[in-house]
Amino acid sequence: MHSSQSTILAVATQKGGTGKSTTAVNLAHAFALSGKKILVVDMDPQGNASNSLGFKTKDQGISIADLIWDKSVPVQSAINKRTGMDVIIANTNLARVERGMLTMVNSELRLAQRLREVRSAYDYIIIDSTPSYGPLLNSVLNVADQLVVPVDSNYFALMGIQKLLGEVEEIRITNPAINVLGYLMTMVDRTIICSQTTEAVIQNFGAATFDTKIRRSVAFREAPTLGQTVFEYAPGSAAAGDYSKLSVEIEGRIRALRAQAPSTIGGAL
Repeated sequence: MHSSQSTILAVATQKGGTGKSTTAVNLAHAFALSGKKILVVDMDPQGNASNSLGFKTKDQGISIADLIWDKSVPVQSAINKRTGMDVIIANTNLARVERGMLTMVNSELRLAQRLREVRSAYDYIIIDSTPSYGPLLNSVLNVADQLVVPVDSNYFALMGIQKLLGEVEEIRITNPAINVLGYLMTMVDRTIICSQTTEAVIQNFGAATFDTKIRRSVAFREAPTLGQTVFEYAPGSAAAGDYSKLSVEIEGRIRALRAQAPSTIGGAL
């Protein structure tokens, strides 16, 4: 049982195309390869994380939408097994459920209530969040201990981050322990705009910017088409190496935070 050391980590960003789902699934597998017990929860109606891990969302199996909509559905019935990790998928029903959440009482706390039932079984629950503001994102922010914010290396990279941080501050009323663990540069290459964007992120967020940077790689486009992570598709690649390095850096940051305030980092549910 891992209740006192369990961490719910959400990959969250306002902007699409930042490598959000790529980060969620490959970070999850990096942790799994280091011996951690992992649950991936897909909270994006597009289901990119689910598809990337080999689950066909069009088959409409029991999904995170069912758990949010109907509290009588057992959480265990939504957990899919695959090599290295467990997965709760998303499908297009999630968009419909989000609309229905507008009339539910305490709807944005339902995800936290459901994950509480299985949290003790995992070292990390990694959530791929929706990139749009609304009940689904607020649900993620209400349950997350830590946020990893991917920032792609282009001109519009910083747009929307302040709004996300505003949402985080508002959510502290119901989830005071939420913390932005770091900003992750993704799709990094040798272009001038990439260098300028990285410098701007460091200027704005300083030490909160991860030292690890995720380099642009064709493997990130090819692996999901086979329902694989980069560790399965190209285990010796730089892409796999980058996410291995990120997992180590994240673990180090979480250990440091626990040492400072052990009662507020994970195990709070």
